[in-house]
Amino acid sequence: MNAFLVPAILCFTVLASVSLGVLFAYVAVLTILHSFGRSQQPQPVAVARPRLVLVPTQHHASGD
Repeated sequence: MNAFLVPAILCFTVLASVSLGVLFAYVAVLTILHSFGRSQQPQPVAVARPRLVLVPTQHHASGD
């Protein structure tokens, strides 16, 4: 009986500690993401201006 009980308790302990560690890490990451995430209230937009976009040109900056 003892030969079966000790490995079963050891496996249960390892599985429980690993799953609790994964669960706590998941909760910690979600808490960090929630606290530093976007705010629920939209930011007021004073003046809508166009977004700057880099566009390739025909002119190359080579030394030809």
